[in-house]
Amino acid sequence: MIDALYIATSGLQSQQTQIDTLSNNISNMQTPGYKAQRVAFGDVAVMSPEQVQAGLTPERSGAGAEILSTQTLFAQGQMMQTGKTWDIAIQGSGFLEVVDTAGNHLYTRAGQLHVDSEGYLAAPDGNRLAQNIQIPPDATQIQIGHDGQIYAVVGNSPTQTLLGTFELSSFPSPEGLQSVGSNNYVPTQASGDPTVGKPNDNGNGAIVQGSLEGSNVDMISEMSTLVIAQRAYQLNARVLQASDQILDTINNLRQ
Repeated sequence: MIDALYIATSGLQSQQTQIDTLSNNISNMQTPGYKAQRVAFGDVAVMSPEQVQAGLTPERSGAGAEILSTQTLFAQGQMMQTGKTWDIAIQGSGFLEVVDTAGNHLYTRAGQLHVDSEGYLAAPDGNRLAQNIQIPPDATQIQIGHDGQIYAVVGNSPTQTLLGTFELSSFPSPEGLQSVGSNNYVPTQASGDPTVGKPNDNGNGAIVQGSLEGSNVDMISEMSTLVIAQRAYQLNARVLQASDQILDTINNLRQ
């Protein structure tokens, strides 16, 4: 009966993580470039591989549930037209590489870019693009091609000038990237090292100017999964309560 308490507790902890993850997904439905997260569950082993190989028999059938990982789903979000010059969306695979104030290299698909106080292109959180693309203050008629090239008319020039080119980074396994908040990710051993390439080339996505990639959160799927998680939490709470009542009854037995 003591085992039931621990098993129910593991179920409560696992379902609480599921509810927290689903709630975070729902709250970011309107966040451009946000990628939904999914919790992976596993059963707690009652025997080690060495015990199995030794031919031992488990004393019980299971020891509860545990969280194996929280994975990010990098499915394409819906394209939303904004008409703004520095709003870009990546249609396909790839990430923009940015550098934070501490010099860390981060990767994002958030395309709400802007020109900072020194004229450099930066992400919504202020991190500059790793390419250090600087835009002249008198640049007009700015056009960004699917290949990431940025052209503009500078000053009184009669022709367009190439100001810079976006680059995209790809990973062997993007699901292994670690989220660090603000739609930024860092590589891990599971994701592999980044490969830098040109947009719309060699499998990389295309750059779409005047658009943003919306969140890939599916509202119906998230709400239905949230209801199931809430019910599972309630059932584990009832198991915990029932086990406590039985133990209380045993403790109060009179011979």
